[in-house]
Amino acid sequence: MDNCDLEKLSCSGGKLEPPFRPDITSYKMTVESKVSKVTLELLTSDCAASYKILFGDGSKTIKLNDGLNEVAIEVVAEDGTTKKYCIVFTKLSASSAKLCGLAIEGKFELYPEFSDSVYDYSSCVPADRDTVVIQPKLPDKNMQVTVNEEDSSKAVSLNVGDTVVAIKVSSADGSNSQVYSLTITREQIPVPVTFCNVRDQMKNECPVSLTAFYRPISINQSRPKHIFSASYIDMLTRRSRVDPLSESPLIDGWKVTEMDLDTKMSVLSVKCFFAYRGCESILKLAEVVSHVKDCQHKPPADLDPKEVTETQWYKDNFESSSNLEIETKHTSEVRNWEKRLQKAVGKDTVDELCTHAEEQLNIYKRHLPKPGDLMQYAEGQSPLDSLEQAAVQYASAIKLKPRESRLHYLLGRTLEEHHYAEEMYGLKQKDTGDAQELGSAKTAGRLDEILAVCKLHGFTGTPTLENQLKALDMEFHQLKEQGQSTKAEYVQTLYLWLSKKVKKDGQFSVANEESWLHRAFLKYLDAWSLSEDSWEYNLHVGRLLLVQGKSREALQHLQTALALRPTQPALRFYTGVAVLQQEGNSGTQEKVAALYLQQGLEYVMARALMAAGPDREKLDHGDPLSTVNIQFLRGCFSLGTLLTKNAPSEKAMSSEHIYHILVCLAGQGVSRCVGRGEVGQQLEWVLLDSHFALLQALIQQPTAVTGKQAWISQRCQALSALIRLTSIPPCRELLDMQEKVCQIGVVTVPRSSHALCLLGVTQLAQYDSEPGSELGQVALADSRLSFQASIELEGCSQAGDPPEKLTKQPWWQERLAQKVRTAKQAASKSTGAPGASEAGASGKASGPGRGRGTPGRGGTAAAAAKSGAAPRGGKAAPAAKAAPPPAARGRAGGAAQPKAAGKASSKTQLSPSKSKQECNVPQTKTEVIEAPSSSNTKLAAPAITNPRSHAPRLGLARALSRTEDTHQQACSLYQEVISMAPEVHDAYIELADLLVKTDPLAAVEIYSRFPLKPVSEQTFDDAFITGEIVRILMKQELYDHILLCPNLIAYGKVMGLGCLEKYIDVLEGKFKTDLLKSMYAGIHGKSVEDKDLQDFFRFKCWI
Repeated sequence: MDNCDLEKLSCSGGKLEPPFRPDITSYKMTVESKVSKVTLELLTSDCAASYKILFGDGSKTIKLNDGLNEVAIEVVAEDGTTKKYCIVFTKLSASSAKLCGLAIEGKFELYPEFSDSVYDYSSCVPADRDTVVIQPKLPDKNMQVTVNEEDSSKAVSLNVGDTVVAIKVSSADGSNSQVYSLTITREQIPVPVTFCNVRDQMKNECPVSLTAFYRPISINQSRPKHIFSASYIDMLTRRSRVDPLSESPLIDGWKVTEMDLDTKMSVLSVKCFFAYRGCESILKLAEVVSHVKDCQHKPPADLDPKEVTETQWYKDNFESSSNLEIETKHTSEVRNWEKRLQKAVGKDTVDELCTHAEEQLNIYKRHLPKPGDLMQYAEGQSPLDSLEQAAVQYASAIKLKPRESRLHYLLGRTLEEHHYAEEMYGLKQKDTGDAQELGSAKTAGRLDEILAVCKLHGFTGTPTLENQLKALDMEFHQLKEQGQSTKAEYVQTLYLWLSKKVKKDGQFSVANEESWLHRAFLKYLDAWSLSEDSWEYNLHVGRLLLVQGKSREALQHLQTALALRPTQPALRFYTGVAVLQQEGNSGTQEKVAALYLQQGLEYVMARALMAAGPDREKLDHGDPLSTVNIQFLRGCFSLGTLLTKNAPSEKAMSSEHIYHILVCLAGQGVSRCVGRGEVGQQLEWVLLDSHFALLQALIQQPTAVTGKQAWISQRCQALSALIRLTSIPPCRELLDMQEKVCQIGVVTVPRSSHALCLLGVTQLAQYDSEPGSELGQVALADSRLSFQASIELEGCSQAGDPPEKLTKQPWWQERLAQKVRTAKQAASKSTGAPGASEAGASGKASGPGRGRGTPGRGGTAAAAAKSGAAPRGGKAAPAAKAAPPPAARGRAGGAAQPKAAGKASSKTQLSPSKSKQECNVPQTKTEVIEAPSSSNTKLAAPAITNPRSHAPRLGLARALSRTEDTHQQACSLYQEVISMAPEVHDAYIELADLLVKTDPLAAVEIYSRFPLKPVSEQTFDDAFITGEIVRILMKQELYDHILLCPNLIAYGKVMGLGCLEKYIDVLEGKFKTDLLKSMYAGIHGKSVEDKDLQDFFRFKCWI
């Protein structure tokens, strides 16, 4: 009697959503535009029940209007009980032009999720997908859809970067249309490509990665057009808001997407990645990755165990039942830091604890920050919190089963991941007791203290890291002799802290007992001591012993592991690294080492190319063959160095190929770094070293290569920019590299105004590193000549004879003398009579190994190019890891070098954990680059006219500001720079710094000329200008000056009231209440008469 359900409900012309069930009362149905009516079919469950259609005339035939039509059906049971069913009919308008769904075949995710009223989408696909099929879904079969003006079923060819797909929908009546835009991004090709045409290679290589542009971006108004891959220009402009190649400030709208270049590049011909193995396929760039899976020449997936078992070391130590004796002695123990982690012991079993740890690790990996992300996390929500929890779970599991070796190993991997979390992603624990952990302010304070100690011991200017350490060592011994042990201990702390910055291979991190890497090493040792026959534990112990310079002990572990697992690529690779670090290697041993190293590198290449999507990068930084593992990259570099000396065997990579891969991998790694920690700086070292090795290799190519001079110049400009913008602090090795690069650039195109300007910057940096030395004075004179030559050549052709101000420089004259000596030596050899005085001169050069170019404003080492004043805000930028001087110092890198400043800076200083191959850029006999003569200028490059620029004037002003007698000339040049480039902050700051001591108001007048943007758009650099105006006027007690109030307001709005507290106290003491009221009102954007402010003013007794 009370049954008021429908037994059946259906409609003509379509299906209900969801399918009918008596207990479901709400339904939807969409019909095409040509459907004008539908008929309902209904049946009640109880024959005594009745129903009523509440729509229109109440009949079963429903006449539909365009759009929504809501039909209610009321069912009445025999006893009067009612139930209402509702159907919402959507009749498509014949003029509607909207999709009801959009997808990409293969289920690739759309961002954002599809909505018919959202018209712009993006999606990412693997690098090996060169075509996709778009799947637009139409709500009305009478509507029409095209994809890129073609049939929607046709596959869309993808560019190598971004492809914009236009999906055009036309209404059923043809009156309207709508375009949906879908940008499909292919993942970056993980390894470098080689174009078949050298001109294509020159034209389409990114200045950072030296491989094909990926999602190219050009800098607006750059001439010639400066183009970078998107991820690299984003990385560089986060460091400094300037054009990396020209150092011009970036204007609003500076970023221009080069979609046409992406399209043109994608069809250019390239070689297979495995051409060195015999593949002769010529492919389009867009198809090269998809070719890899079917390439018959790709490296074999399974390595031949005989390449291990037939070696002499294997036969000597493992062919019989006896094993290689390992000198490592270790006993597992529980350390204090490990006890602090063991706080999850409770009801959970070991398996449950491990499961929880894996879950936390997955959460950590999912939430790792990306470059540009805001590093703000709620309490307990940081990825580092998840990583910490994983360590707690594993440590607690060890407490339950202390003899379970696998648990010790897993904790070691987690602790090693901590190292990457902090040094690559900038994640820091809020409360840390580690004395080595410093906030940015504390770091800046220590650097200030170190620079003060340097000045006490005669190291003025911008001393290199080596000189800073020398000054600290002198101060330490002096304090000890004076009996000031407490101060001496503090200086020793500074020395140890700074020493961390000098290593570029992680040696300090493993040696430091408080570091995550050292703790990970101990856990690997614990695991190995409990299971000495594990190849995996031997591998990790061995590779971290290598970092510490214990190559013989490391080799014992690695060979033991390789004997257990002969085909494991990582074991072969690290065994090869260890072999190269042994003394007295035979040619056979070096060949085996080269084979093992190449097999490891090929495994990484194949893994990167074959894996698709998320599988390509699993974020397992502890993987020994991870592309951000510095040991792996340095091992590859040692292979390149080895192949530079020895001709590669059949199917072996060339040294240039290896360096090219390293530039690509290191560049990708640096662009992924969020913080400027140890890992990022080590990756930068690999990038710079490999860049420089490729530059040397290009110099040695036959002169007949078309456009070689232009290509060398292009590479020099790119590498010089990377050095200027590096986060590595000034050190001797970097100074040497920068000078060589700039000299090569000038020798290649002697009349290039920009190249001469870069050389001048480098020479000025050399002076700043040793201002009191004779060579420092020579460098200062040379820098002025270089800047003057750069200015004089503006508007002139780059073709012609070198300018006089270049040819009179000592390093250039030494280069010419070297050419004469080399020619005489060659002549004497051809006659069979050796020339005693010229013996051994070939390939060498004298002349200073000086010079690091100054980073552009915003770089961490920018002080080298500035006036010697402290960086803005009075704080030094945090120092970074660097390395000891290379053996390369004092040799020519295609150009002659000036003489080294002293024995200490010219000697080879090898890290004990690295072989010579690892530490040095390969030193082979290099070709001396000649300036293009009038006869070959057309072959090298078309004649180019030097543009006018503020940069050499700014450089010359800085050089002239270094000596008091030329200050007036410097001031005039600064004024010229301001008139040419009024947006360059440095010119105002450095000119005002020259004037402030003698004429403070003149300095204020200079600052006031800076074209400030509206306060809401001002940057911290702008705030420095307003802050200096405030500082000077307050110091001069000019409280009524017309510029004081507006600059107090501007400075406070950008930096906050906290930065004005000391000035507010002074003004209150001087009873400048009207000024204070105006300042507060201005900062808060209110009137002085505002009621709330009036109450505040009364509280402050200003009224």
